[in-house]
Amino acid sequence: MPISSDPAIDCVGITKEYRLGQELTLQRSLARALRPWRAVPLQRFRALDDVTFTVPAGAFFGIVGPNGSGKSTLTQILSGITVPSAGEARVRGRVLPLLEVGAGFHDELTGREIVFLLGAIMGLSRQEIATALPLILDMAGIEHHIDSPMKRYSSGMRARLSFAAAMSFPADIYVFDEVLAVVDDSFREQCARELAGLSAAGRTILFMSHDLDLVVELCDLGLWLDRGTVRYVGEIEDVAAAYRSGTVPAVRAVSAAGRRGDGHAR
Repeated sequence: MPISSDPAIDCVGITKEYRLGQELTLQRSLARALRPWRAVPLQRFRALDDVTFTVPAGAFFGIVGPNGSGKSTLTQILSGITVPSAGEARVRGRVLPLLEVGAGFHDELTGREIVFLLGAIMGLSRQEIATALPLILDMAGIEHHIDSPMKRYSSGMRARLSFAAAMSFPADIYVFDEVLAVVDDSFREQCARELAGLSAAGRTILFMSHDLDLVVELCDLGLWLDRGTVRYVGEIEDVAAAYRSGTVPAVRAVSAAGRRGDGHAR
């Protein structure tokens, strides 16, 4: 399905700052007020700095960058898990975030209970979740362990269950943050096929991974983040090439030589 001209996500001037050092409790706040000469100056870390970009509806959008570039912070903001210090993120539609292997899983809950919990968080009825459960088990390949507590699951089994549940629950925008890093090659290929199917169905997908080849294989458009700033946005092949080389492509000059007209329309 072609990419829409309508935006699914608009980020305008997104900035996120964190305070470094000890947590500023009421006791420490009073101590700073009463003895300012002994207070240690608070340091701030800017994880994102004036990040602006647009994701069209139906796009398969890759986010690349080194560790510490702000990718996870950005996906957390877009998923509604945290809020920016400045700027605005406009997200249109239901978002299904899968940001960490086993995020939100309680070790004492069984795999079946986790699936129903995830579905309830997404606003699905028990009947809708029960209908999706066989598809989830078939995709994850852990049907023999579905009634075992999560503390007995390996990281790969947790990733399989997370991804299978995400694929089986309806959403408009899917956000994946390095969720395929711990699964085997056969399941990774299966996941790639499922993601391609979602994209073909017109869903918007944000995909973050350090596997640059996989990002290029799956995505249409992309964003290169570096130290919290946007270095390049465009076609994924161009983004990957810029990221690999560490340089932003030069803007091509367009000449008017040989064209007719007086320039009025310009």
